[in-house]
Amino acid sequence: MRAAIHFLVKRRPALGAAILLFLLSPSAPAAFKYLQVGMQAPPVEGVDLVTGEKISADRSGEEGILVITFWATWSKRSIEILADLKEMAEKYEALPFRVIAINVDSQHVSEMTRAAVRDKVVELGLPFPVIIDDGLEIFYRFGVIAVPSTALIDGSGVLLYDPSGYSYAIRDRLVDSTEVFLGIRERAVEKTILVGYEPDPTANRYYHLALQMLNQRLYERALANLDSAIESDSLFSAPHNLRGQIFLDLARGDEALVEFETAVRLDTLSVAALAGWGRALYRAGDLEGARGKLEAALAVDEWYTPALLDLARCLAAEERADEALAKLETAAELAPGDPMVYYRAGEVHAAAGRETEALDQYRHALELLFPAP
Repeated sequence: MRAAIHFLVKRRPALGAAILLFLLSPSAPAAFKYLQVGMQAPPVEGVDLVTGEKISADRSGEEGILVITFWATWSKRSIEILADLKEMAEKYEALPFRVIAINVDSQHVSEMTRAAVRDKVVELGLPFPVIIDDGLEIFYRFGVIAVPSTALIDGSGVLLYDPSGYSYAIRDRLVDSTEVFLGIRERAVEKTILVGYEPDPTANRYYHLALQMLNQRLYERALANLDSAIESDSLFSAPHNLRGQIFLDLARGDEALVEFETAVRLDTLSVAALAGWGRALYRAGDLEGARGKLEAALAVDEWYTPALLDLARCLAAEERADEALAKLETAAELAPGDPMVYYRAGEVHAAAGRETEALDQYRHALELLFPAP
């Protein structure tokens, strides 16, 4: 990274300074990164873009199913899932089934963007509320990793299913899961539903307190809450994963490795913990070990863009630039609005001596960071 920054500062001082400022700024967690099936979903509040009504996803004692989907006008798959959710909302109109669509077009929403989102909502004829997530607060609260990403939540606020991206398989599983939980289908199709570990309520509460502290960069307070979560439920893997992420932020790599290993031992399918373990190994200089963990994470969830970005870094460090760029192309398809995808591509091109290509990628990252008004 330092080499890439030096490359920018030397050749394009203004661009380099802007990117450097971004990299040194506090970063929020990415992509249902710290939320898993069986846990309580974070709160959602906002204003319906069309009606101006206040919208809340409070599930206290509410019956039925709530679907929350994060989408963007620039994402083709987003438009596909909105169309399918419209069909589901109309089909289940008489049942306790709700949808909230959260638009995440950009970090800071201009009036032009707001108008474009409204036009798209009207064009699609969506029968459910749409919230514009200005500042991406809800996006970061959930830790979204790709757009679209969707949460299927039950009446007590527990996450039942959380696909990122959208495909025919995800659509079928979303419909099957919804109909099972609404009582339309028999449990014979239960095999299509992902079942997660439901932690002790006290542990879950401490875990969400830790997330709040992390978002404020109050690391020690976050770690204290995570200790309490682990004491309340020793089988809950997510606190160990989050401890690992915090230790990485604090450059305490050995402690991070222990936490990620523990998280994976408790939940072998924890893609976030596998990816975190890979990142920790990369920072420790173990490229082969890092690549193995990152590939294992992608075997669990091929949509997990943080693992794609870190795998690209491993491949680039092994002087496999073309393979690294191929991973980044995949990441760009999944998360075209993520500036880090293009920053990483710039790093790879810069290391390979491709100055023009590197500058193009860095410029695109900057445009995403600071969109024109």
